[in-house]
Amino acid sequence: MHTDLPSTTLENTEEKQSENFDLAPYLVILSGLDQGKQFRLHRQFNFFGRSGDIDITISDAKISRKHGAFIIYPDCIILEDYQSTNGCYVNDIRVERQVIESTSRIRVGSTTMKIEHKKATEVESENALYQAANTDSLTNISNRRAFLLQGNEKVSICKLNNEYLAILMCDVDFFKKVNDNFGHPAGDQVLKDLAIILQEQMRKDDMLARYGGEEFIMLFHAMEINAVSKLAERIRQKVEQFEFSFEGTLIPTTLSIGICCSNGDNIDSLNSMIKQADDALYQAKNNGRNRVEIY
Repeated sequence: MHTDLPSTTLENTEEKQSENFDLAPYLVILSGLDQGKQFRLHRQFNFFGRSGDIDITISDAKISRKHGAFIIYPDCIILEDYQSTNGCYVNDIRVERQVIESTSRIRVGSTTMKIEHKKATEVESENALYQAANTDSLTNISNRRAFLLQGNEKVSICKLNNEYLAILMCDVDFFKKVNDNFGHPAGDQVLKDLAIILQEQMRKDDMLARYGGEEFIMLFHAMEINAVSKLAERIRQKVEQFEFSFEGTLIPTTLSIGICCSNGDNIDSLNSMIKQADDALYQAKNNGRNRVEIY
């Protein structure tokens, strides 16, 4: 077993990989909320953790923000723990620093991983399958299934760190009339444009998904109610002012939004927050539509 770090550079590593039939090391998530995701280890030091601003972000409340790193050398890959709270395990043994073999199974928090050397074409094909399972085919944003999986982990993180979590339920007003008056292709275009408008308001750690039909759901992490309500009102105004159109015909479109916001131990569950945001959305519809209501 290797224990000492070889003296080398990333350039040496890349040259060796190029000679090895264009194979490159990938971190493959075997279980956990990110099951199926793959991350190329393209640096010499590839940091992983829960934070959204490092090389590899893993959705797992039991993982530290900067949990550890995979260090790439020509003759080996080393896993190094960065004093994480819950540690790194290789084949069920807790390690501080360990060479990773092709048969090694790595566990951090509730996530199990392995490292494989693959061709880029293989990864592209596998990623396409992953995207198909987690992406709404019309709008190219997350689907309901992916949102619920990731959202439950966000709830765990906010409860653990006593942080705010907000859910916004958004529904296109009188969408049936859009389909009836302008046709279903026009309705589809409205949903595509709306997804782009909503996506522009998201930060890296936030979540957006098509929840079903003309409904969209948004999750904002570490944002208090005043900031969330201002953001929701800004979104409502952007949608109202946007010139939705199809084949040269303008399609006036407005959005109703319901908000639920809570923090820490006051958060019950993702499902209960979605229900409360949906109740607020129902109130917005009853109060005249094209408005924001808070649960």
